[in-house]
Amino acid sequence: MSAVVQVPGSDLRSELINWRRRLEASANDARDSFELNGLLREIKTAIERLSQPESYGVCQVCHDLIGQVTMNADPLAKTCLNCLTPEQLSELEDDLNRAWLIQGELLPKQNFKFNGWEVSYHYQPAGPVSGDYCDLVSTDCGDLYFLIGDVSGKGVAASLLMTRLHAIFRSLIGSGLSVSDLVERANHLFADTTMRPYYATLVCGKASPDGKVELCNAGHCAPLFIKRNEVSQIAATGLPVGMFCQERYESAHLEMQKGDRLVLYTDGLSEARDRTDEEYGHHRMKSFLNECSQFPASTVVNRLVEDARTFAAGWPIFDDLTVMAIEMVGH
Repeated sequence: MSAVVQVPGSDLRSELINWRRRLEASANDARDSFELNGLLREIKTAIERLSQPESYGVCQVCHDLIGQVTMNADPLAKTCLNCLTPEQLSELEDDLNRAWLIQGELLPKQNFKFNGWEVSYHYQPAGPVSGDYCDLVSTDCGDLYFLIGDVSGKGVAASLLMTRLHAIFRSLIGSGLSVSDLVERANHLFADTTMRPYYATLVCGKASPDGKVELCNAGHCAPLFIKRNEVSQIAATGLPVGMFCQERYESAHLEMQKGDRLVLYTDGLSEARDRTDEEYGHHRMKSFLNECSQFPASTVVNRLVEDARTFAAGWPIFDDLTVMAIEMVGH
């Protein structure tokens, strides 16, 4: 017998009601509210189903359970994948392909060079789209902002929230805020417009031409600082963004010299597993980076990803994987 889908409590219903109110206000202000009205109908239907536990999480075609994972990812889901028609499945596949093309356009240029800095990265979705966040922004005053993050959840919902984070930070960078204030402001905007329990871990940094780096870690994997032959970790300085609107953040400050590197990554790397379910882990990563301390950023990224693949020995990667290396090369 199938397990019963857990019906969310009043928190989700309250979130949906608040979301409905914001959409109603947006629809009233918008010239063309056709798409918003369609989404409003979906939300109202979901609220009604939450009031009837016997119908929530039940496919409206076959009347079987949709599945807890699907409902967690999309509380508005009404149909299980098995009941989609061939035309609907084809349309879904086309939509995912288009979504990846759009997401790919948001990624920064590879082997990025700016004002004495070189950056290389590897971006690998586990599925058709990714919830990992990766961006580089150069400013007119000569600073380079670098960002890497991981949105909770998977699939399309996570990729949409990643796009929202991208837009928020792009709109705020250049406003003259310190990195910690920048993350605080982004957190407020993200938390205010995102349904719970979604959140994102991330690292936001600013690299100046003189080698000074300001780094804020919002609950993300600890960046690794490679200086000569030593590898050290930089711990988180705050909670993930999106959890609390008024969260405060602090920054760490580094003085990087020519040849020093920062390596940032998502947990798709550190939590990669082999066939015995052993985790790749931070210790192996640090040991490997010690051996790569003399290589340029692009080589460090490529070799680190290849080492993780060798470790997994063909075992599939179940999470999005992003690695970024930032090197001070001087002028």
